[in-house]
Amino acid sequence: MTRIRWRWEEKDFGFRFKSGKGKGRAEFYQASSPGEFYVVPPGQRKLEKERLDALAENAPAPTAPQVIANPWRNYNLHWDWIESADGICLNYAGCLHQEEVARREDEGVGRAREFVLGLLDRPEPVPITTALIRQLHRELMGDIYPFAGEWRTVDLHKGDGPTRWPLPPFGIEPIMDTFEHDILSRTPFLSTENDAVYLYVSEVMNELLAIHPFREGNGRTAFILADLILMQNSLLPLNAYDQHRHEVAYYAACEAGRLQKNYVPLRGLIAEWEEEAMASLEGLRDEQ
Repeated sequence: MTRIRWRWEEKDFGFRFKSGKGKGRAEFYQASSPGEFYVVPPGQRKLEKERLDALAENAPAPTAPQVIANPWRNYNLHWDWIESADGICLNYAGCLHQEEVARREDEGVGRAREFVLGLLDRPEPVPITTALIRQLHRELMGDIYPFAGEWRTVDLHKGDGPTRWPLPPFGIEPIMDTFEHDILSRTPFLSTENDAVYLYVSEVMNELLAIHPFREGNGRTAFILADLILMQNSLLPLNAYDQHRHEVAYYAACEAGRLQKNYVPLRGLIAEWEEEAMASLEGLRDEQ
């Protein structure tokens, strides 16, 4: 596997603050605890782990926050594996604070939705392919994670619960190729029957979530793909936060799709969310 070089050759990390002048100027990145930072002097860029760690130890400390050791470990592993003790993945922001990661991920949702709106502006409905899904994920996660748009190379699990997504023996790509051949090949899916659209959206979402092809952002990717299919059929996009409002029913529907290929429960939720969105839109029109 290739050695991690923090990918500075591709993209600079966002810094929390800078201090010093000239060659002594250093950048201080937020660490896991409030008020703690670790030092990344400019000379550390593009260096091997041993040299980088040695320089980090010798870097002059700022006068205010406490400087701690570089929190990212396992440099010899693929970047898909690198995470903090709290499970926060290696990110371009160099940050370990979950609220900051979530804020940046929310910004990515906005970019991904703009990407979908651009697809809707094309003269003909766009078919969904695995290449399009990877591009969508880059729009969604590319400003924060180095693995954006890449199939995962690790096992996944959801919190402390029983749900696991083991890495298939031959990786994710063959599974996604089958998904494209068996399900996505029916796109662009166009129907005058709303219930048929809801069922197909449920099938796409359920199967994608069953595979969990990415290291992060699988749920958001599934919802934004659902928006594309719905809007291609002149329906309204979903409110992704409805999954939290109906969390128990949503996770049960995902499990039904994953374990039994039963797409009906999620179809029912999608129909309910769509009806609520239409009613809300009508209410806004009445107010005008």
